[in-house]
Amino acid sequence: MTNPDHRLGWEDVPDHLTEKFTAVFGAPVATEQRQTGGFSPGLASRLVLADGQRVFVKAIHEGRDPHTPGLYRREIEVTKTLPPAAPAPRSLWTYDDGDWVMLAFEDIDGHTPAQPWQPQELERVVATLADMADALTPAPADTVPATEDLAVPYSSWRRLSAGEGPARAEALPDWARENLPLLTDLEKDWAAAAAGDTLAHTDLRADNMLLTPERVVLVDWPYAVAGAPWLDLLMMLPSVAAYSPQVDPEQVWRDYRHAAGVDADAVNAVLAAIAGDYLTQCQQPDPPNIPTLRPHQRAKGEATLRWLRARLKS
Repeated sequence: MTNPDHRLGWEDVPDHLTEKFTAVFGAPVATEQRQTGGFSPGLASRLVLADGQRVFVKAIHEGRDPHTPGLYRREIEVTKTLPPAAPAPRSLWTYDDGDWVMLAFEDIDGHTPAQPWQPQELERVVATLADMADALTPAPADTVPATEDLAVPYSSWRRLSAGEGPARAEALPDWARENLPLLTDLEKDWAAAAAGDTLAHTDLRADNMLLTPERVVLVDWPYAVAGAPWLDLLMMLPSVAAYSPQVDPEQVWRDYRHAAGVDADAVNAVLAAIAGDYLTQCQQPDPPNIPTLRPHQRAKGEATLRWLRARLKS
């Protein structure tokens, strides 16, 4: 899931922005540790300043990737409204000149979960999600509903069945292609299933979290929405299963506190929608400077499909 060559470095940041950063923090950058995980082609670095301050910085400009600056701008707005109870790093400063966008956060002295996932670390993350769902209900006012934010990607099977868009049925896994009417029918109920008033991250993967001895910290919140209290775990488990075949996502799901009493058909509807999103998105051309994204989407789509098929058989 990593590509060490796809990130910008501090030396790529223009002088006017490094000067602004130095003025805000009162000291220049002394050392940089680039982070290689994730799928943004921008800067993502842990910085130590000349006076000993430690800051995590992410930055991007329009020429590097036309899509990512919009995500960073959305993250700036989300960060402003994150409740103190959110297990997120503290925002220190943001910058946006219409081309370059930069976000600076407290540097978390932690590590990403081992891959493949280890049982103890997975248990810590799942427990954090359960507590987070309690603490972040209700979601902040004006949080975008999941049913609105995901309406287009989570109608992928319907659009494919109708011949809308560039995705091709022949590029799907055999079972998905042969059962396209079933997947389309399952998908149609995802919105009613996923609706809710819990603030959900919705983009959780191993590279979007840091483990410290005391806590689990979740980073990169641009996709935060209001949804069901179980949505984050359901959306995270395909990435766990894709890279950790020893993990049974169904067992993790059944043991989850917020999964108790959730209708099986509701779960299947959301899983169908997730699978359709990944298995059609992965057919698109690679976005600029992010060559690993489409294989990652394919792996998660196939993992989601395997889980859904197992549930439908039971």
